[in-house]
Amino acid sequence: MQKEALLEIIMKCNRCGVCQEVCPTYKISGSEFQVARGRNRLIRLALEGQLDLNEEPEIEKFINQCLLCKACEVSCPAGVPTTELISEVRKYYTGTKGLPLLKKIMYRGVFSHNKRISLVRKLGRIYQKTGVNRLVKFTGILNHTDEMLPDLPPRNVREQIPYILKSLSNPAHKVAYFLGCSVNNFFSSIGVATLKVLQKNNCQVVVPEVNCCGAPHQSAGDIEEFKRLAQKNLDVFKDLDVEAIIVDCATCGSVLKDYVHFFQEDPYYHEIALKVAAKIKDISSFLLEIDYQKDLGEIRAKVTYHDPCHAIRYLKVTEAPRKLLKNIPGLELVEMKEADMCCGGAGSYGVFNPGISRKILAHKMKNYRETEAQILATSCPACTMQLAFGIKLFKLSGSVKHPVELLAEAYEKAREK
Repeated sequence: MQKEALLEIIMKCNRCGVCQEVCPTYKISGSEFQVARGRNRLIRLALEGQLDLNEEPEIEKFINQCLLCKACEVSCPAGVPTTELISEVRKYYTGTKGLPLLKKIMYRGVFSHNKRISLVRKLGRIYQKTGVNRLVKFTGILNHTDEMLPDLPPRNVREQIPYILKSLSNPAHKVAYFLGCSVNNFFSSIGVATLKVLQKNNCQVVVPEVNCCGAPHQSAGDIEEFKRLAQKNLDVFKDLDVEAIIVDCATCGSVLKDYVHFFQEDPYYHEIALKVAAKIKDISSFLLEIDYQKDLGEIRAKVTYHDPCHAIRYLKVTEAPRKLLKNIPGLELVEMKEADMCCGGAGSYGVFNPGISRKILAHKMKNYRETEAQILATSCPACTMQLAFGIKLFKLSGSVKHPVELLAEAYEKAREK
């Protein structure tokens, strides 16, 4: 985006301060540069030549500490697209300086390659199961960062597909399932539950070989690699004859839809992106649309729901997961205070900004504790990881589940009757 266009957007900010009421980083820091109004002011000064982005490391820190949660945007009376402005500056930093080494290793070195992600899962599982993690925890070297990882599964979802997927004789629906890298490798129980629930509802499911959606790369401003991954995914989906592309990760769903924005100047991929975006369906919303089977067993527990930022503000999914939870016999849904406030996960945000991330998490865990729920439900793997880490870190009771996992469990209980 050209400087003039960015300045025109920033000038819409009337500095009213409404963003202070909703910004997670401002709430825990109280710093004017940790809120949309302040960040936009810094960007404006840089564009006007009063500040040098390359000579002011503090500016880069404040820009990178934005969660991109969009809370400020939906509350902004002037409709300033702050996340777009932040993304442009990050793109500038990455273009001029390159990715920091750790991000380059994590994003381009691992997440850009399916086999490497799977290898990391296997190595991580060895690390967890051999007791090395307990030794590392004792030394305090990693400051709890490794504890953010969930208990890694012995097999990812793709390795289990031959034992789960079956051909249906007369399916009512034919859908594709976008198996994201986090669900596939780190939260395989979510992916397995999604496949089982879709088949239970007479859906013929195809699981194409896809790459990472590109969310980490996009967030870091590595647009070149993001577009490369996006093109590969669009090439996979362009010829699929399905009525919907199902996602159980709010982040993946929002990024897949956002491909349209990034290929506006590429007629070929823009047309494909439009068709793909029209078919993206959050699993909870899709199940309600097809009037899913409600022959469910009882789960006697109290549950509360955390709204992922990508679900509530990007995909506009709010009520669907709650309706799934309310329809499960015995499950009592209790609303949590500030359920739509970011948990501080934001992908790998907690790795690169552990201090601020954990302060935001502490606030979320306080709200969770007050519900007295045994289950904390959410529909984003990054949130799942962050919230489960919070339960461990603050020594709380309970577990984190995707609504589709609870639905799969309720189906299984009904079958066992």
